[in-house]
Amino acid sequence: MKRFIAIGAAVAATALLIGAAVAVARPEWLHSVPGIDPDRLPKWAHLVSSSPGADDYGLYCKEHGVPEKFCTLCHAELANTLMLCTEHGGIPEDICTLCHAEVEAKYDIRMCAEHGLPESFCAQCGNGPSASAALPDDGWCATHNTPEALCVECLADPGSHDADTATKVCRQPLPIVRLATADLGRRVGIETAPARQEQLVPRLAANAETAFDANRCSEVYPRVVGFLREVRVDLGQPVRQGEVLAVVDSSEISGAKSRFLAARAAVELARVAYDRTAKLTERGALPAKNELEALTALNQAQAEVMDAEQALRNFGFADEELAHIADAKDTSSLLDVVAPIDGSITARHAVRGEAVQPTTQLFDVTDTSRMWLWVDVYESDIASVALGQAVRFTIPGVEGAAFEGEVTWVGAQVDPTTRTTRVRAELANPDGRLRANLFGQAEIQVGDERQAVVVPKAAVQRKDDVDVVFLPQDEGVYRPQRVVARPVDRRDVVEIAWGLDAGQRVVTKGSFLLKTEIMKGAIGAGCCE
Repeated sequence: MKRFIAIGAAVAATALLIGAAVAVARPEWLHSVPGIDPDRLPKWAHLVSSSPGADDYGLYCKEHGVPEKFCTLCHAELANTLMLCTEHGGIPEDICTLCHAEVEAKYDIRMCAEHGLPESFCAQCGNGPSASAALPDDGWCATHNTPEALCVECLADPGSHDADTATKVCRQPLPIVRLATADLGRRVGIETAPARQEQLVPRLAANAETAFDANRCSEVYPRVVGFLREVRVDLGQPVRQGEVLAVVDSSEISGAKSRFLAARAAVELARVAYDRTAKLTERGALPAKNELEALTALNQAQAEVMDAEQALRNFGFADEELAHIADAKDTSSLLDVVAPIDGSITARHAVRGEAVQPTTQLFDVTDTSRMWLWVDVYESDIASVALGQAVRFTIPGVEGAAFEGEVTWVGAQVDPTTRTTRVRAELANPDGRLRANLFGQAEIQVGDERQAVVVPKAAVQRKDDVDVVFLPQDEGVYRPQRVVARPVDRRDVVEIAWGLDAGQRVVTKGSFLLKTEIMKGAIGAGCCE
């Protein structure tokens, strides 16, 4: 019995030794064994790892304190295939202990106690190049999401931008995209073209609606109670200031004229009485009291004339008409309703024989030689709009209909529903083609004409709230370049304000496929493998 026990113990010990040797020398074989994770080997396993440079990169890099398969310091080519953590210095995502705290214990990573990153990959410590050191620097400040040359915080204090999060580095290049084969780009339809330099006029596009110029509009009312005796104009008819539009028959007019004539007669009588009393008082025939009473009566009569005259002026009578009433003793009940401005009849409510009163609107007279344009500008764009900027208004579906003007007013509030601010422009309309309430597109020139670098819109992709283009390197190799893109008044191109020079080739078709390659960690494996 003891013999069988000894044999069994020897067999078990031999099996354990063989299993340990397999786990150390060929850990990939363990994937086929259910329940065994080769990444969760005991800490002593790395002490006898296979040599670096093997096909599987070995088990553990003792020099840099990370698994060999993630050591981009020993194997720079891994930077082209691994997903890099752009937030924390471009180290391999699989060993980023700030994003995945559990990997420290899982891989027995040698840590930087001060900054919480793998010691050999901590750019803050300066113990070695970061994982992104082999990647080309695109000049982008990832900490503040702006070009490094334009980063105000970095320029003011080069050390301040990492003070609160010491584990971040400022410049974090994006990984190179390397396709599986050199001709894969051609097969998936990737095309390139050079960035062009063109003459651009920066314009802001917004929806707009025309309206009559309120300073050139007038509503016409009769000013008295009465009946319309005549209507002399019709819709669309041009009129001149002072031209008679309608005639109102009103007893108020005849009464006002009669009071005016009576007051004038009373003044003449009071003046004669005063002159006679003054002469008698001077001779001593009458006391001074009588002269004073006559003067008072004259003043009262003159005041009544002024009151009656003002009443007629309020009805629209001019000085010449008042003189005619006085000379001709005119007491007619007719009142001419005249045009207050030059323009045309844009609305007519008057009907012959209609009973009217001062609140009855008869006509609208409008000068349409200039029109207002109401533009709805989004709150994000309103800061670039200023008084005097040139405006061009076009109407969809109307060929060649472009009207020029300028900004005359910028609103002081944002609409809480549409989040837009109203901007008013004035447009010239000499031929009358513009009409009120037309909808169209307004383009406000918000800057001076300048030379600019432009690329097709399809070339620009969005990643982490930053615009990115791809620059072809070798066959099947593309470098992502962060840029500052600005929209222009053309639909097919965008302006590159920073990050590209004229003549540099960029991917114009298929850039979205390349974008997926640098986002493998977010959306799964890339589509170009």
